[in-house]
Amino acid sequence: MIPTLLKELFVPGSIPFFVIAVVCGTLLLYRRRDGGRAGRAWLTIVALVYWVMSTPFTAAALIRLLTPDYPPVQTRERARGATGVVVLGAGMEVYYSRGDQFEVSTPEDALRMMEGARVYRLLDHPLVIVSGGFGSGRHTEAARMATELEAMGVPADRIIEESKSANTHDHGRFIPSVPADRQVPQFVLVTSRQHIDRALRVFQKAGLRPVPSTPDLDLDHRSALKNVLPSRTALNASEELVYDKLGMVYYWFRGWI
Repeated sequence: MIPTLLKELFVPGSIPFFVIAVVCGTLLLYRRRDGGRAGRAWLTIVALVYWVMSTPFTAAALIRLLTPDYPPVQTRERARGATGVVVLGAGMEVYYSRGDQFEVSTPEDALRMMEGARVYRLLDHPLVIVSGGFGSGRHTEAARMATELEAMGVPADRIIEESKSANTHDHGRFIPSVPADRQVPQFVLVTSRQHIDRALRVFQKAGLRPVPSTPDLDLDHRSALKNVLPSRTALNASEELVYDKLGMVYYWFRGWI
């Protein structure tokens, strides 16, 4: 709960951060000492930052520039003998109406599950471990991921739910014992490009060397016009990038990577 709140309030890209930044800039406009120059400069910077972060072309460029390029697993040889696939959850959205609720994947979560299903089809019926402890009151994130992967063709008896992890640090604590108990010495780790570096470091800290595989950014398959127009998808991807870079610093400070 607290990490989510901090992300919403202090990571550029979120709506609460934008509102707080605009309010601060507006207050600066009324400073008599400089005639509002600081406020105009502040609001201009906020507008430029959100414009760059929300434009698919620039968002994709930033992600490619600031994250390592781990090639996706395209062949069995590239999987280095992996007999398991671990898919890390990226949250879910829950909607409520008249006593009922409906759960859907976030964009990042959907992309990770698509990549996990693709890797499953590529390998010889590997075990698929889905990890995510965030709950809606009805299902954990891992349970919903398992249902989605079944719809994508992964048999239920090949899916294992790990429902304790609430963050990347927890993934490194709770996941390693699952493949070990199932005699899976090597596995493919599936998460987003923005997140893969920190996730790998967490698992390496736990003594594991998984094979990374990331989905497409979902920012390139657009027309020339859509590629330069602001979009929520691009803003979300940029927000994840900023959040993960800050998380990398925090994890290093805590000694988790």
